[in-house]
This record gives sequence, C-alpha cells and structure tokens, in this order.
Amino acid sequence: MHKYLSILIILTSLLIANTSFAQRPDPADADEHYRNQNFVDALIVYKKLLKAKPKDPLYNFRAGVSILLTDRDKKEAVNYLEIAAENNADPEAYYYLGLAYHYNLRFEEARRAFKKYKQLGKGKHLEDVDRRIEMVNNAEKLVPAPINVTFKNVGPNINTEYPDYYPFITKDESMMVWTARRKDVVGRTREFDGYYSSDIYMSTVENGEWAPAKNLKTLVNSTYDEQAVGLSADGKQLFIYFDDIKNVGDIYVSYFSKGKFRKKEKFSEAINSKGFESSATISPDGNTLLFASRRPGGFGGKDIYITRKLPTGDWAEPQNIGDVVNTPYDEDFPNLFFDGKTMYFASEGHNSIGGFDIFKTVWDPETNTWSKPENIGYPVNTPEDNMTISFTEDARHAYISCWREDSYGFLDIYRVTFEDLGDNQTVIKGQIFSDSLSTTPITDAFISVTDNRTQEEIGQYMPNSKSGKFVVILKPGSYQMLIEANGKTVTRDVIVKGLSDFVPFMEQNFYLTP
Repeated sequence: MHKYLSILIILTSLLIANTSFAQRPDPADADEHYRNQNFVDALIVYKKLLKAKPKDPLYNFRAGVSILLTDRDKKEAVNYLEIAAENNADPEAYYYLGLAYHYNLRFEEARRAFKKYKQLGKGKHLEDVDRRIEMVNNAEKLVPAPINVTFKNVGPNINTEYPDYYPFITKDESMMVWTARRKDVVGRTREFDGYYSSDIYMSTVENGEWAPAKNLKTLVNSTYDEQAVGLSADGKQLFIYFDDIKNVGDIYVSYFSKGKFRKKEKFSEAINSKGFESSATISPDGNTLLFASRRPGGFGGKDIYITRKLPTGDWAEPQNIGDVVNTPYDEDFPNLFFDGKTMYFASEGHNSIGGFDIFKTVWDPETNTWSKPENIGYPVNTPEDNMTISFTEDARHAYISCWREDSYGFLDIYRVTFEDLGDNQTVIKGQIFSDSLSTTPITDAFISVTDNRTQEEIGQYMPNSKSGKFVVILKPGSYQMLIEANGKTVTRDVIVKGLSDFVPFMEQNFYLTP
C-alpha cells in the first residue's frame, strides 16, 4: 500500500513539474509571434519574460514596439523603449521611442529621439523620420488649441473587448454600420496578427438607444475580410472593402432593401483597377463617386479619384482630384457630407499631427476646385491614426473610432459632440421693403442664406405670398443673406448670437435701398 502511494506521489510531482515547465514563457514563441506581426500575443509572452529579466534590452524593445503597433493604451511603451534605446537593443529603438513620446504628447523628447535616430544613421525608417519630425512640429501647434468637443462611448451594445471601428451613420442617426474583429465573425478564426477576421455589423436606434449589434452574415460577410468603408446619405448603399486570396484591395457595394443589406457586388473595372482600392463615397444624388486608389499616375501613395455616372448607368473613366487634396503620402476614406460639396478624408500629408488625420475640403462648382484641406483639429485628431468620421445632418454630432481611457479593449466607437455649434437655433422673422420709408412689404422675392465661415449655402426661402413675411431658422454664427427682388440683388450680413447672449427669436426687416 505504501509502495503504491510512493509511486502516486512521484507521478504527481512529475506532472506538476511538467505543468510548471509548460507554463514558463518561451522566448521562441514570443519571437515567432513577433516575426509574424502577431503583436497581441507577442506582448503577452514578452511581458511574462520581462518578469524574470526586467532589464533585457531585446525583450523591452519588442514589448514596446508591440504596444505601439496595437490599438490600445500607448503610455506603457515609453518605459520599455527607454530601456531598449539606452542599451542599443535594436537600430530602430530610438525611432520607436520617438513614436512613443509623440503618441504621449511629449513633443520635445520625441524630436530628440528622432534626431538621435538620424544621427545613428542606420535603420529602416531613415526615409520617413524627417516627416515624423514635421508631424511632431504640427502637433505642437494644434494640440495646445483643442477644438471644443466631448466624447461618449456608445456602449456595450456596439463596443466589445475586440476592435470595433470605421463607423458610418445615416444622416438622421437612425442606423449605423461598422467593422469589428470579434469572436462571432463568420469565419470564427484568428488571423496571423492575433485578431479575428473582420466582418461588418449594423445597429438601429430603438427607444433612443443603439440596439445590440447584428452581424450582416453571409450575404455581406465571408470567412475572409470585409470592412465597411462608406455609406450613402440615405443608407441604401454600403461600400465594402473585400480582401480574399484572389482579390486584394477591391471595393464592393451592398444595397439595402426590405430591411436588410443584400449580396455584395463588385464594382466594375472603371473603379477596381489592377492597383489597390480601399474606400468609397457617393453623392446624395447618386451620380458622383469618389474613392481611394493606389494606381499609376497618382501623386504618390493612395490618392482620391472621382468618377461620374454616364447616361448608360456605367461609371466614367475616373480622374485624380488633384494635388490640392492629394499629396505624396496616402489619402484614404473620402466621405461626402450630405450637402454633396463638403468632403472629409484621411491623409498622412498636409499638416497632419501624426499618421493619418481627418481633413475637410469643400468643392466649388463655379471654379471646379477643392478648397485647401483643413485639419479638423485635436482631440478628434491625435498623433495616432484617425481614419473615418461620419456626421449627423446638423453636423453637431459625429461618430469616430479610437482608443480612449474608457474603451472596453482595443478600438471603440465614440459619439463626438461639437459643443461650439450648440443645439440652439434662432428663429428670424421679417419682411422685405423697397426702402426704409415703404410700408408695403415685397411678396415676390427670393432669399438665400450662406454661412460666412464655411461659404456654404444654408438654404433658400421665399416670403409668404400674402403677408410678405419670411421665416429663417439659423444656428449661432455669421451669415450673408442674398435678396433678389424688384430687379435688384442685395446682400445683408446677419449675426446670430450664441452661448450666453443667445436669443431664440429675432424680428428683422430688410430694405433693398438702405
């Protein structure tokens, strides 16, 4: 009896020893994950290795890089990379240390690290380090002057511990589509980078809240990668980036009917070239398509192209929209606003404060030109990549994806409120007279209102045919009112006050002759 007990004790001890050995972190596993760009799993193993060897230069370097190359909190990368750089762990150590400082808004230290990397004169990023320094300089100008916005995580019905990103909404904010890499994707398989494959999800508003996410299933999704890369203003056309073994970088469309998105269809060769296409947007009238493509003849990297629908229903030969918008760097995710003239897009060029920033440009139909792109500002844009933004019709709210302190895991979707626009609106009532002495209002008149800041036409109005009274509702801002009557055209400036001096109602008459 004692003999069998001794054998049992020995076997149990061996089992415990083998289990302990199996649980020890294996540097070879970490190295394999790292080489295959599976930074999620690599970081897990390197952190375990660092518990035993906290000062190991290589482990610190790779742990720091793994943090920077996953969509998560970047703060802890600094300590790892400082140790790596001090010990010359890798020729790229100072480059990644510069990125870590930049992501954490430590601009002077970022510049020093990038300059040190240049001085060492060896590494794979010597060609882009000067551009990184430019981005640091841009950030130093824009970050101290943040735009007035607030962020709200849209909650657990939409966001998960996995990446949720690229949100697009309808103009009335009743439906949202986005991309996610979570366990319930169609393929249910993890890819080489440690994440699940990407599928497209949707949600609608029920009782004032976003309903639980729904996977669009096999009519749209497959065992390969699908990503939402655009949505028409009416929510009837969903643009999809699809990547499988045979097709890398093509754009598809799925039409919404009878409550669901239908089987995705590939765009024609006019859109999908032998190059690489990644995103698309369509005008409200459905006749103009803009998309991002890397193809011969561009200005460098991915550019934004435009095409218009022919009488046959086919798309015309695309044209590059030019170097006012496109740069030697990548442009992506064009997204037309509901006015059909304002376009938001992502770019690594212009005055980006780091990686991709979101910019705004406006089309002028009279001159056939795009306005100089405007960086929409920090903290919507950050030193990390900021790719998409989707606005409500009043432009007061927008949806983006990013990592913030209250994220559930990796990238989450947030609703952004642009506080300076305000929810307040002023009702302006008035009449038009030929001059200040006249007592008979003009009833046959045409009025158009333009926002002086954006140069966009807000609306067109006509007086009541009997009373001559007109009503215009405007948000706080500066406007120009153009009046056409009695063969005359005059303009008048109107200021609508906001914040503490806001007034909900104004009576203001206008005279053709002052």
